[in-house]
Amino acid sequence: MKWTSHLYTKAHRLWSCERGSVAPLVGICMIMLVGSVAVAVDLGRGQVAQSKLQAALDAAGLAAGAMVGQNLTATNLKPEAQKYLDANFGGSTINAQITSFTLQLSNDKSIVTLDATASLPTTFMKIFGRNTMNVAARTEITRETTGLEVAVVVDVTGSMNDPVGGTPYDSHTKISSLRTAAGELVDILFGDHDTVDDLWVGIVPFSQSVNIGTSRTSWMSDLSTYTTKNLCVGPTSGTPHCPSSPAPISTANVSTRTNPVTLVDQYMDGAPASWYFKNPSTGERHTWGGCVEERWTNNRDVTDDTPSTQKWQTYFVPDTTSSGNNNWRGSTGNYQVDTANDVSANKGCPQAAITPLTNTKATLMTAVNALTARGNTHIPVGAVWGWRLLSPKWRDLWGGQMDANDLPLDYHEQLSQKAMILMTDGTNTMSNNIYTAYGFLADGHLGTTSNTSTAESKLNSKTTTICNAMKAQGILIYTIVFGNDSDTTAKNLLKNCASETDFYFDSPSQAKLEAAFQAIGDSLSKLRVSR
Repeated sequence: MKWTSHLYTKAHRLWSCERGSVAPLVGICMIMLVGSVAVAVDLGRGQVAQSKLQAALDAAGLAAGAMVGQNLTATNLKPEAQKYLDANFGGSTINAQITSFTLQLSNDKSIVTLDATASLPTTFMKIFGRNTMNVAARTEITRETTGLEVAVVVDVTGSMNDPVGGTPYDSHTKISSLRTAAGELVDILFGDHDTVDDLWVGIVPFSQSVNIGTSRTSWMSDLSTYTTKNLCVGPTSGTPHCPSSPAPISTANVSTRTNPVTLVDQYMDGAPASWYFKNPSTGERHTWGGCVEERWTNNRDVTDDTPSTQKWQTYFVPDTTSSGNNNWRGSTGNYQVDTANDVSANKGCPQAAITPLTNTKATLMTAVNALTARGNTHIPVGAVWGWRLLSPKWRDLWGGQMDANDLPLDYHEQLSQKAMILMTDGTNTMSNNIYTAYGFLADGHLGTTSNTSTAESKLNSKTTTICNAMKAQGILIYTIVFGNDSDTTAKNLLKNCASETDFYFDSPSQAKLEAAFQAIGDSLSKLRVSR
C-alpha cells in the first residue's frame, strides 16, 4: 500500500513539474515557423509570377486586339500574341516558364479572350515534397473600332513615268509601282470587306495643279468668262480661227479670253462628235479639265478656306508660239489635243480628279488604277487639297457619300482620327516656261518673276506651312519620298512634314514603297482599335 502510494506521489510530482517543458514547445513552434516562412516565401514568389503573367497576358491581348485587317482569325492572332507574351514574361526577375496559352476570338471578332498558365520551382516548399507551383491568368480585350478619315495625296508628275532605277536596277515605272503599293494599302485597310463602317479614304493626285472634277463649277470664279460666246468675232487682240474646211458651225463662237483665242463651240464643249478639234483616240478636248489655279492672294493657297470665302480661277494653259512647248493651236494640227505629248489647254493637269472620302473599296481601287503621270511638281498644292478633304469646314461641300455621312467630322472627334499620307518622287519645281497653278513664273505669284530657285524655295515654305497647320489640328501626317534620285531637299522637307520621325519613309525602290504603304496601313489599322 505504501509502495503504491509512493509511486503515485512520484508520478504526480513528475507530472506536475514545469521545469524544461518550454523546450519541446519551442521546438514545435520553430518547425511551424520555418514551415510558414517557407510557404510565405514561395507564395510570394507565386504572386509575383502571377502578377507578371497577368501583365504580360494583358500586353499580348492588346497586341492581338490591335492587329491589322478585317479577316482576322484566332489562328493568325495567336502567334502575334504569343510573341508579346513571351517577350514580356521572360527575363531574370523570376524563374518561371509558360506551360499553356490559349486564345479565342468571338464570332463578331470584337472580343479576344486569352488564358495562360506558368510553372515555377519552389524553394523551401521542397522540404514538404512540393517541387513546383502553378499560376494562371486570364484577360479579355474588347476591340473597339474607331473612325478614320485618310487623305492619300500622291505625286503623279511626269517624272513618275521614269523607271525607279537604283542598284540593282529597277525597271518598273514609278507610276506603276505607286498603283501597286497604293492598292496594297487599300487591301490592308479594307481586308476582304467591300465596305468598312467608319473607315473613309480619299485620293488626291497632284502635279503642278490638282483636278477637283469638272462638276464643281460652283467653286469657280471665272469659268463663265472663259466660255462666254461672242459669235465668232473674237477679242480685239486676236483673230478667231474659223477654218474653211470643214465648214465652221454657223454659230461658231469664241471666248472672251484673249490668249488663247478659244473657239467654244468648235473644240471645247459644244462641237458635234464629228468635229475633229479633239484627240481622235481619246476624244479629249481643250475644254476645262477640272484643274484650278491656287489662291495666292491673301495666302489662301495655304489655308482650308472654302469657296464661300474665295473661289478659284480656271486652270487653262495658254497656247504658245510654234517654238513653245504647248503649241496646241498649230503644231498638233487642227487644234487636236496631243495626249501623248501633253499638248493641250490642260497641260500638266492631272487626268484623275480627286476621289472624295469613301468607305467603298472598289471605288478606291478604280481610282488607284486610273492614276497616270504628267506635269511638274507642286507639293503644297497636293497637301492643301488633302487638308481640304479632311477639314470640317468642308462638310456638305464634296457631295456623295461625304454629304450623306456628314463628313468630314470635327477635329478631335472622340472616336475618330484624321490622317494624311503624302507621297512624292521629288522636290518642288518651277520652270520659266511652264504654266502651273501659280501661272507662269513671270507672273510673280511665287515672289519672283525670274528666279526659279526663289520660286521653289517659296513652294517649300508653303509646304511646311500647310503641314504645320494640319498637325496643329491633330491630323496625323505620314510622308514618303519615292525613287532612287530624290535629293536631300525633298527628303528633309517631307521628314519635317511628318508628325513623327517614324512616320517618314525613304523609299528608293518599289519594294521599299510597298513596305512603306504596308507599314502605314498597319499603323492606321491599329489606330482604329487602340482606343
